[in-house]
Amino acid sequence: MVKFRRSLFLASCMMFLALPLAFASDAQSTAAKEAVFRLEVRRVPLDIVVTDKDGNPVRGLKKDDFIIKEDKKTQKALSFEYLDGSSSTFVPPKLAPLPANTFVNLPTQPERGPLYVLYYDMVNTPPVNQMEAHKQLLDFVDHAQPGTRFALFGNMAGLHLVQGFTSDRERLHAAILSKGAGPHFPKVFLDGRSFGYEDAGAALSNLKFLADYLRGIPGRKNLLWLSSEFPIPAGPGMTGHNSDTGVGGGFSSSTLQINDLTLLLRKGIKETYSALATSQVALYPVDLKGVAPVSQTGVVGGGDTTTDDQHMDTIAGATGGHAYHGNNRLKELIDKAVENGENYYSLTYSPTNMKYDGLERHIEVSLAKEKGYTLSYRTLYYGVPDDEPQPTAHKNEFVQSRFVAAKVSDNLYANIEHGAPMLHDLLFSAHVATEESATMATAEQMLQLEDSPAYFRTRQRDKPLKPLSPVKLQKYRIDYRVIDSLLKSTAKEKRVPPVLEFAAAAYDADGRMLNSMLNEGVAAADAGADSNSGALFNAIQELEVPPDAAWLRLAIRDKLNNRTGTLELPLPLKAEQPATAVSKAIN
Repeated sequence: MVKFRRSLFLASCMMFLALPLAFASDAQSTAAKEAVFRLEVRRVPLDIVVTDKDGNPVRGLKKDDFIIKEDKKTQKALSFEYLDGSSSTFVPPKLAPLPANTFVNLPTQPERGPLYVLYYDMVNTPPVNQMEAHKQLLDFVDHAQPGTRFALFGNMAGLHLVQGFTSDRERLHAAILSKGAGPHFPKVFLDGRSFGYEDAGAALSNLKFLADYLRGIPGRKNLLWLSSEFPIPAGPGMTGHNSDTGVGGGFSSSTLQINDLTLLLRKGIKETYSALATSQVALYPVDLKGVAPVSQTGVVGGGDTTTDDQHMDTIAGATGGHAYHGNNRLKELIDKAVENGENYYSLTYSPTNMKYDGLERHIEVSLAKEKGYTLSYRTLYYGVPDDEPQPTAHKNEFVQSRFVAAKVSDNLYANIEHGAPMLHDLLFSAHVATEESATMATAEQMLQLEDSPAYFRTRQRDKPLKPLSPVKLQKYRIDYRVIDSLLKSTAKEKRVPPVLEFAAAAYDADGRMLNSMLNEGVAAADAGADSNSGALFNAIQELEVPPDAAWLRLAIRDKLNNRTGTLELPLPLKAEQPATAVSKAIN
């Protein structure tokens, strides 16, 4: 067993919190090379949804069936696979009953399909549509396909993560109805015009944040944008929505000239669509307006429904998604969006055009033999030069930008985020317990918390920061038991002992990181399974966090092959009897 002693874990705590800062210069230079669609080896990932005339997924196509062109020039597909969301992607083994406060990074049911984000944009949904949308969103999650993983985000007085990725329909239902601490959906949100209604800048910023949040999580992600208005343009060369300048409400600044506004808009479009492309996010706009009744003047809903639908089709098509509108049954629309996004062909190609000038690159995909099928795929990305500088983050976005920059260099950051999906490439169990009662933090401990998002303060020139006021800290003891059967065989094959990283991070109810740590342990070369627990490797961490922490996220990574396991658990812990040894959890 490896026990991370107090002196070690405090040093590691400082190291982990400093990683986004330590990575800042290196990661930002790396991000400048790849964040707007570079990807280390200059490969362009391309997900293609193929459907027949009835909208059903088409299976059985081969790599040679696809013709890929970039700016009219044929490209060679390098990799190819078909992802069938109708079958399980992971089937967990059976679990024996676990002692209280003992957790295993295995789902309770088989997982299926890619990841889905349900983004309920209440700011751009008038109150008249919100009551019915709330009701039908509940209906949808209650009848969602078992094993499909969703995360819930809401735009109401800011963008908020309401529920992290889960396939648990009861948790999703409870999150939609939640009225307690932390972000939650109000049944009616009346202040949309105060928080960016039809504001293109705000809408683009939210989509970029979602793309950055999803960055580093492998595979396709389908972003279902549930809203009545979609105030974003589809590209710098395309007309936008509800405005001659294409801003759908603009950047809320009457002092901007049209040329300045256009430049800001083009910059926002480029950054947002590039982030969606880099993170492999397909956009699925789902219209909450439905079909409005014809008024006495003969105008449907008082606006141009055809133009709105065409706009939705355009912004969805640019990202490889599909728009859904013209139906008052929201549940049916979301069902169709999920079905459309779960079956797809995934290809990559290396562009023949090696001139990276930052301009749009247009993608066309067709079938070698026309069969009357419909192909949906991302139609553009930006070829960005290696030395293009990254945008300067606003002060209140600085922590997020540091974290995104760190994710470029190390995908562990994507997996330790609050709400990220559970990973089970490497299997482990963890027993978590409180130790002693909460005590007031020392000055040294407050210094360690200073750069965490919950306590971060913008530094002002020539004005030294005052020390943070002390807060109480609760110590948690985390007893890890790595039960992965491949750990030993991999180490034997590579002829080196396993080197494991152990990461822990605590978050408050609003999803802000309170404290975190990263430790490293080396297993003995001749380590055998523990006779009591079946573990191949045991380790103990101790993490001190404020008592109001709401979530604890754990991750273990095998540095030999990058296999990672993660899980997330709610705080506070349940009361329990004195801890007993964990018997073999995996049958």
